[in-house]
Amino acid sequence: MSRDDSDIIAVRDLPPGLPEPTDESVSRTWHRITAQRKPARARTPSRILVPAMAAALVAGLVVGGAALFRPDGGGGDLEAGSPSDEKTAEPNLTPASPQTVAVLHALAEAAKHGPAAAKVRPGQLIFVYHDGWAASFQANAGGAKGEGAAGAAPPEANLESGTIERQIREMWFDPQGMVPRSITDGSKELGTGGDRGQVEPTDLGLRAPTPEWIAGLPTDPEQLRGKLRELAGEGGAWSTDHSLWNALQDFYFTSDLLMTPELRAALLLSFTGLRGITSSETTIDGRRLVAVRHTERGVGDEILFDPATGSAVGRRSVTLDADLKIVSGPGVPKLDPDVTYQATWTQKVVATVGDR
Repeated sequence: MSRDDSDIIAVRDLPPGLPEPTDESVSRTWHRITAQRKPARARTPSRILVPAMAAALVAGLVVGGAALFRPDGGGGDLEAGSPSDEKTAEPNLTPASPQTVAVLHALAEAAKHGPAAAKVRPGQLIFVYHDGWAASFQANAGGAKGEGAAGAAPPEANLESGTIERQIREMWFDPQGMVPRSITDGSKELGTGGDRGQVEPTDLGLRAPTPEWIAGLPTDPEQLRGKLRELAGEGGAWSTDHSLWNALQDFYFTSDLLMTPELRAALLLSFTGLRGITSSETTIDGRRLVAVRHTERGVGDEILFDPATGSAVGRRSVTLDADLKIVSGPGVPKLDPDVTYQATWTQKVVATVGDR
């Protein structure tokens, strides 16, 4: 990895006002670095990596087939498939299948009748409650194991296993750039971004949105997709759509409640033109959700949608690395195979830190 690597540039270009990356995200990044030093194998290279912005934005987080469904949430037969695992080291340029396009159109139709955009008055904050599970990874270097996130990992360290653990986070964001003002695990403070300054006006946008910026986005799906691809920029060894999808996961995490039904629907329809997009249906805590996934280089990054409203209510990461073992800790519910991170969230406009 050189100084000009796209991930290094992305970290250097992060706006101020964001907390430090999490231990889990550091270990995932280390997996990518060391993977590039391994001898080439016939099997597809893989990556276990939380996006740089996600790691900074949600500090403290240890972070395709198709299904046709009825948007009213009713029953009915499903045409379901398994998420695609036919990946190579190259960017995923596979267009969305007709089934996935149909799923996105159904979600968009539901979104047109979904919740109105929340109003945010000056001084108010966005409260996000995050309820999920995430893998804590361990590094192995020459047979000596140690926590992958502790200090500088040995030069040849590899991630071989991850243990799923509970992740509860309460987060309060300043809507002017979604700067975190407080992050807790439900009881104790984990850190804030308030002492690192405001986001500069030139940095506001997809990765640091504001209610005003969101309100100004086009509602024509093709125009919206073009604008977002331009904002996402080049992904280096990764595709532009991969970079965009990572940014959208973070965008939805803080800002879904700020979108109008028209914008929410247009955004879903814009996904039909992205490459590497698939869909499936999943059930989390007894709740039926639609997982829209971008898969590239051995990792599936999903945004979870409520089929009744078209709103994003969670995210998930899945590894396609057959060598990476994922085990469940005590009290962990049964997750879908190879899930390394899964969370649902709720969002609310509040007056101050501590309001829920």
